[in-house]
Amino acid sequence: MSHPIIEINWLSRWYPDCDQLIFNNFHFRLEQGDFYFLIGKSGTGKTTLVKFLLRQLTPPLKTIFYNKEDIARFDIHEVQTYRRSLGVVFQDYKLIDTMTVWENILYPLLIDNVDPLLKIDHLERLLKILGLHEKKQISCKLLSGWEKQRVSIARALANNPQFIIADEPTGNLDRENSQIIADALISLHEQGHTILLITHDQRLTDYIGKHHKDVKSIALSE
Repeated sequence: MSHPIIEINWLSRWYPDCDQLIFNNFHFRLEQGDFYFLIGKSGTGKTTLVKFLLRQLTPPLKTIFYNKEDIARFDIHEVQTYRRSLGVVFQDYKLIDTMTVWENILYPLLIDNVDPLLKIDHLERLLKILGLHEKKQISCKLLSGWEKQRVSIARALANNPQFIIADEPTGNLDRENSQIIADALISLHEQGHTILLITHDQRLTDYIGKHHKDVKSIALSE
């Protein structure tokens, strides 16, 4: 029986200088091939949880495990290795607008000293799935918001991470363009990618649930 990629046990968090809980004894398991919604309104701890998962905040010992390893015990080099196993999609894209679509997608490979030629088939497949092949040489500053978000998804997956965290990926998009991003995430999951989608957008989760049955959800309570 395979072990989970991420396992969270008995995780609690308080607001600074306050006894009010953000979340209390939170449990979660992400396994290879999952597509999970992590749903919660503002103030329920979504941002804090993402920071824990990215090791921007250090969680309490024995609460968050990556491949059975306690991420709270990781040293700086282990944190860097761990982060390279993640693909992260942010609400505000975090692209370099002076670069082309293709240059943005290649950027994380170059940072990690990975020869893009070794990933060319994988990258071309991503461009096709995300409908970006005809735009690969266009400057990102000329793209619409939903096009930029698709580029950010491709960049997050460029190094073939073990799983992807999509943190409010449609927060800056209208309903129609949110559905375009939802369709892209569905296609990526059908191609075998593991996805953790963190959102407060019930319309988005309803749309994905209607068009793709192989999804699970867990809520952060107020």
